[in-house]
Amino acid sequence: MSASPDFDTQAAWLRRFTADAESNLNAFALRLREAMPDRVTLLESKGLFARKATLVGLAVRMDEHVYALKIDHGRLKASIAMEVRGITLNTREVDPGTWFAQLAQETEKASAHARSLSQSISAFMAS
Repeated sequence: MSASPDFDTQAAWLRRFTADAESNLNAFALRLREAMPDRVTLLESKGLFARKATLVGLAVRMDEHVYALKIDHGRLKASIAMEVRGITLNTREVDPGTWFAQLAQETEKASAHARSLSQSISAFMAS
């Protein structure tokens, strides 16, 4: 597993992200949905007379955790929920920096598992 980015790098990235939260959330959400379409849900809001829905957040489902990131009055709000068999057991609000770090750890774990599974299948097929 690779080392996590240092605090300064994470802080700089978070400052840049929050400087223009709406456009960065759009770009981030689309990139995540492209990478993990079955795990990402885009949260949209549509005003009464609006023609087009506006992206207000996203949710990423990783095993029993659901990572939600939303924009509320121009500020990022992050939460992590524990969900088992479709039932949410608890939800905790976290700092957006913590949210990004924990999501990165979860995706790294999922990627390592997928690589291991792929290697096992390849080894089985070769024998």
